[in-house]
Amino acid sequence: MLDNEPPKHTRLRRAFQQAFTPARVAAMRPQIAQQARELLETAMQCAQFDLLTAFAEPLPVAVIADLLGIPPGDRAQLRPFSARIVQLYELGYSEAQARDANQAVVEFSAYLQDLIAQRRKQPGTDLISALLLLGESAGEALSPVELAANCILLLNAGHEATVNAISSGMLALARHPRQRELLAAAARRGDEEFLARAVEELLRFDTPLPMFERWVYEDIAVGAHTLRSGQEVALVFASANRDGERFANPDTLDFSRTDNPHLSLGLGIHHCLGAALARLELQVAFATLLSRCPSLQLLDEPVRYRAGFVLRGHVRMPVQWGERARTS
Repeated sequence: MLDNEPPKHTRLRRAFQQAFTPARVAAMRPQIAQQARELLETAMQCAQFDLLTAFAEPLPVAVIADLLGIPPGDRAQLRPFSARIVQLYELGYSEAQARDANQAVVEFSAYLQDLIAQRRKQPGTDLISALLLLGESAGEALSPVELAANCILLLNAGHEATVNAISSGMLALARHPRQRELLAAAARRGDEEFLARAVEELLRFDTPLPMFERWVYEDIAVGAHTLRSGQEVALVFASANRDGERFANPDTLDFSRTDNPHLSLGLGIHHCLGAALARLELQVAFATLLSRCPSLQLLDEPVRYRAGFVLRGHVRMPVQWGERARTS
């Protein structure tokens, strides 16, 4: 889907949208909340832990694994596969990185082809089974290659960005204690409307995917510049999200902001297919962290970022917590 335009893009996205329904996403909230609680409870057995490896990384992995129907014993390989593949999304990757990323695609594709074959024989309640059944009933069955390729896309897009959004959000909250207090209070009282608004503001304030590349299909004027067909352009979402002509006080983290058309989840026909799921995961993640571990504090400042322009993530995020929060 990512690298195609209509009519192929339309066919692929329509197939996934039929299975990726709001009802399916909403039904996942209790399970995601349970997974978040269990991860945090395990992490809190130590006074200090790495928020990335203990919570931010495994939560989206568990969610996407449940969505795709990956057996529990196979889930440990998802994060390494994703980390290797997304090397190709960055600028200026080396030949060695390209070989490693492509090898990961080959290996993960082979795994998914086996899983697809199993689901074709014995359908379950997962997304792969739903796509197979919907494709057959609608007469638009995806080929095994199309299905595997777009499942890889779901892993990359549904995992990497969410990991970075959790860590960047916690960093922003650490640097804006008043906003953190407001969000923690909302989490304690179960105010989902406030949580939803806060997640939108955190995504705007420090987007986990600050830049993406696109090709110009037709000549178009942008301000005083003309972009020519065939040119490759860098869309800097992070800049758009801090546009002073569109947002009042753009460099201020403000959870009272209601007019917030940020571009962190894209726009148009390529708007993030899993946007509803990403928002749900982030709402649950921040609510869990702030309500069950309110004393959580970062240990190191400044936090180190991984190299890259497209995916904005951290190397590690060591944290500590004091008196254990009441969990009743």
